[in-house]
Amino acid sequence: MARTTILVPIQKAVDAQTILSTFSNVMSQYGYQEKLVKGEQCWTKGNGVFVLQQNFGIAIGPDKVVLQGWTGDALMGESSLDGFMGMAIKKKMKKILEEAQRVISNLVR
Repeated sequence: MARTTILVPIQKAVDAQTILSTFSNVMSQYGYQEKLVKGEQCWTKGNGVFVLQQNFGIAIGPDKVVLQGWTGDALMGESSLDGFMGMAIKKKMKKILEEAQRVISNLVR
C-alpha cells in the first residue's frame, strides 16, 4: 500500500471519540464522506474509475494517532500523495491532511 502517513504523538489523555469526531469534522468540511473502501473505514471522494478516488484514514493507538492519505484508481491502484499523476488533487489532499494533523495535535498535546 502506497500511502502518505503522518504520526501524531499523544501526549495527554484524550477520548478516542473526540479525536475521531475532530477528524470527521475536517473531512466533512471538504466534502469527504465516511465509507468502507476495500473493507477499510475511511473518508472518501470519487469513484476511482472516472474520477480519481481520494481517501483519508485514521487509526488511534495508545501513544499516537496515525493519519493517512492516498488516491486510488482502477488502473494504478493506490498511490501516495507524492508523484506526478493527479498532482493538483494530491497537493490539495496534502493540505487537508496537514490541517487534520494541526487540529488533532492541538487536542493531544
